[in-house]
Amino acid sequence: LMAEDLRLLRNGCPAIDVELLKKCTSFVDESGRSEGLESTKRWFWQVVEKMSDRERSDLVYFWTSSPGLPATEAGFVPKPSVVVRPPSEDRLPTANTCVSRLAVPFYPSKKVLQGKLLQAIQTRVFGFV
Repeated sequence: LMAEDLRLLRNGCPAIDVELLKKCTSFVDESGRSEGLESTKRWFWQVVEKMSDRERSDLVYFWTSSPGLPATEAGFVPKPSVVVRPPSEDRLPTANTCVSRLAVPFYPSKKVLQGKLLQAIQTRVFGFV
Protein backbone atom coordinates (compact mmCIF):
# COMPACT_ATOMS: atom_id res chain seq x y z
CA LEU A 1 0.00 0.00 0.00
CA MET A 2 1.11 3.50 -0.79
CA ALA A 3 0.61 6.54 1.46
CA GLU A 4 -2.35 7.73 -0.66
CA ASP A 5 -4.00 4.30 -0.30
CA LEU A 6 -3.70 4.47 3.48
CA ARG A 7 -5.07 8.01 3.53
CA LEU A 8 -8.09 6.92 1.47
CA LEU A 9 -8.70 3.92 3.70
CA ARG A 10 -8.52 6.10 6.80
CA ASN A 11 -10.29 9.27 5.61
CA GLY A 12 -12.32 8.22 2.60
CA CYS A 13 -12.59 9.97 -0.75
CA PRO A 14 -12.23 13.76 -0.63
CA ALA A 15 -15.07 14.44 -3.08
CA ILE A 16 -18.49 13.48 -1.75
CA ASP A 17 -20.26 11.09 -4.11
CA VAL A 18 -23.91 12.02 -3.53
CA GLU A 19 -25.19 8.95 -5.40
CA LEU A 20 -23.13 6.63 -3.19
CA LEU A 21 -24.34 8.46 -0.10
CA LYS A 22 -27.97 8.17 -1.27
CA LYS A 23 -27.56 4.47 -1.92
CA CYS A 24 -26.18 3.80 1.56
CA THR A 25 -28.41 6.10 3.64
CA SER A 26 -31.59 4.95 5.33
CA PHE A 27 -34.37 7.22 6.60
CA VAL A 28 -36.46 6.67 9.74
CA ASP A 29 -39.71 8.54 10.37
CA GLU A 30 -40.28 9.79 13.91
CA SER A 31 -42.06 12.94 12.76
CA GLY A 32 -45.61 11.84 13.48
CA ARG A 33 -46.62 13.45 10.17
CA SER A 34 -47.81 11.44 7.20
CA GLU A 35 -45.89 13.68 4.77
CA GLY A 36 -42.83 14.01 7.03
CA LEU A 37 -40.60 11.27 5.71
CA GLU A 38 -41.12 11.60 1.97
CA SER A 39 -40.97 15.39 1.78
CA THR A 40 -37.95 15.61 4.09
CA LYS A 41 -36.15 12.89 2.15
CA ARG A 42 -36.82 14.62 -1.18
CA TRP A 43 -35.84 18.07 0.14
CA PHE A 44 -32.76 16.72 1.92
CA TRP A 45 -31.28 15.24 -1.25
CA GLN A 46 -32.19 18.32 -3.30
CA VAL A 47 -30.34 20.47 -0.74
CA VAL A 48 -27.30 18.13 -0.67
CA GLU A 49 -27.09 18.05 -4.47
CA LYS A 50 -26.97 21.85 -4.61
CA MET A 51 -24.28 22.16 -1.90
CA SER A 52 -20.73 23.10 -2.76
CA ASP A 53 -18.04 20.43 -2.35
CA ARG A 54 -16.95 22.11 0.88
CA GLU A 55 -20.50 22.15 2.28
CA ARG A 56 -20.95 18.45 1.41
CA SER A 57 -17.69 17.65 3.14
CA ASP A 58 -18.80 19.67 6.18
CA LEU A 59 -22.11 17.81 6.19
CA VAL A 60 -20.41 14.41 6.14
CA TYR A 61 -18.02 15.55 8.89
CA PHE A 62 -20.93 16.83 11.01
CA TRP A 63 -22.87 13.61 10.41
CA THR A 64 -20.09 10.99 10.75
CA SER A 65 -17.01 12.81 12.14
CA SER A 66 -15.14 11.70 9.02
CA PRO A 67 -13.99 14.26 6.44
CA GLY A 68 -15.02 12.04 3.53
CA LEU A 69 -16.91 8.98 2.42
CA PRO A 70 -15.44 5.50 2.35
CA ALA A 71 -14.03 4.51 -1.02
CA THR A 72 -16.68 1.79 -1.47
CA GLU A 73 -20.16 0.92 -0.24
CA ALA A 74 -18.66 -1.84 1.94
CA GLY A 75 -16.73 0.81 3.89
CA PHE A 76 -19.87 2.32 5.44
CA VAL A 77 -19.77 0.92 8.97
CA PRO A 78 -22.17 1.85 10.35
CA LYS A 79 -24.38 2.83 7.43
CA PRO A 80 -25.52 6.48 7.61
CA SER A 81 -29.10 7.21 8.59
CA VAL A 82 -31.38 10.23 8.82
CA VAL A 83 -34.08 10.35 11.49
CA VAL A 84 -36.95 12.72 10.69
CA ARG A 85 -38.06 14.15 14.04
CA PRO A 86 -41.31 15.92 15.02
CA PRO A 87 -41.80 19.43 13.58
CA SER A 88 -39.79 22.23 15.16
CA GLU A 89 -38.59 25.35 13.37
CA ASP A 90 -36.62 26.33 16.49
CA ARG A 91 -34.31 23.31 16.49
CA LEU A 92 -31.27 22.63 14.35
CA PRO A 93 -30.36 19.21 13.01
CA THR A 94 -28.14 17.19 15.33
CA ALA A 95 -25.93 14.17 14.78
CA ASN A 96 -24.79 11.14 16.69
CA THR A 97 -21.48 10.64 14.94
CA CYS A 98 -20.66 7.29 16.59
CA VAL A 99 -23.50 5.66 14.66
CA SER A 100 -23.61 8.07 11.68
CA ARG A 101 -27.14 9.21 12.54
CA LEU A 102 -28.40 12.64 11.51
CA ALA A 103 -31.58 13.86 13.24
CA VAL A 104 -33.56 16.44 11.30
CA PRO A 105 -36.82 17.97 12.54
CA PHE A 106 -39.65 18.00 10.01
CA TYR A 107 -39.45 21.53 8.60
CA PRO A 108 -42.30 23.24 6.71
CA SER A 109 -40.26 23.83 3.55
CA LYS A 110 -37.08 22.95 1.68
CA LYS A 111 -35.84 26.51 2.23
CA VAL A 112 -36.11 26.16 6.02
CA LEU A 113 -34.42 22.73 5.90
CA GLN A 114 -31.58 24.16 3.80
CA GLY A 115 -31.02 27.11 6.13
CA LYS A 116 -31.09 25.01 9.31
CA LEU A 117 -28.85 22.31 7.85
CA LEU A 118 -26.26 24.83 6.67
CA GLN A 119 -26.39 26.63 10.02
CA ALA A 120 -25.82 23.35 11.86
CA ILE A 121 -22.90 22.13 9.74
CA GLN A 122 -21.14 25.49 9.84
CA THR A 123 -20.72 25.19 13.61
CA ARG A 124 -18.58 22.08 12.98
CA VAL A 125 -18.62 20.88 16.63
CA PHE A 126 -22.41 20.94 17.06
CA GLY A 127 -22.78 17.44 15.62
CA PHE A 128 -21.02 15.69 18.49
CA VAL A 129 -23.83 14.68 20.86
